[in-house]
Amino acid sequence: MTGRVDAIAHYPAAGGRAPNPEPRHRALPWWPPLLTALLLAACTSVPGEGPASTGRDAHGEASIPRPLRSPRTSAPVPLDLRANDVLMQAMSLIGTRYRFGGSNPQQGFDCSGFTSWVFREAVGMTLPRTAADQFAEVGTPVAKDALAAGDLVFFRQGRGRIDHVGIYVGEGRFVHAPSRGGRVRIDVLDEPHWQRSYRGAKRALDGSR
Repeated sequence: MTGRVDAIAHYPAAGGRAPNPEPRHRALPWWPPLLTALLLAACTSVPGEGPASTGRDAHGEASIPRPLRSPRTSAPVPLDLRANDVLMQAMSLIGTRYRFGGSNPQQGFDCSGFTSWVFREAVGMTLPRTAADQFAEVGTPVAKDALAAGDLVFFRQGRGRIDHVGIYVGEGRFVHAPSRGGRVRIDVLDEPHWQRSYRGAKRALDGSR
């Protein structure tokens, strides 16, 4: 030790400028973390979604599927997943040729052979073989403005009994095996021929689990 006290570095020299102090950490603005938190909260809380969005109700119980509303009627239509199976089976057969008396994809279908095959393969339900018997014996009657996917729709094109049947697919359309020389296809109920020959509908899936 020399006994001499060294000059303190941060004192300015005579006539000079004070040197820059040791760099300090600048305080970060307070708003970016808050903004991030608000954005995250907005992403995780979508308006209108409550416990049902997780598949459970407020008590933690599994939620029950709500009825779907038909676009053509104000009455709620109960959800029946078997109707989806019927539609998928029916749609897979579009383009299959018509054959009178036919009841499988290999030989072709007539109208009631088509509906019988679809319901048997899709939901294990056995329908009567003819359109007239399906109309007389299957399911419960359904008003035209209350049709739901999977309902059977019936027609009388001649002067006798019911002679044609198809499967309603929604939006006023039905799938069927139409006639000689034709193939399984989708038609519209409001077309003049089908509107004129329409005779009613039956809900085959009612109470037949």
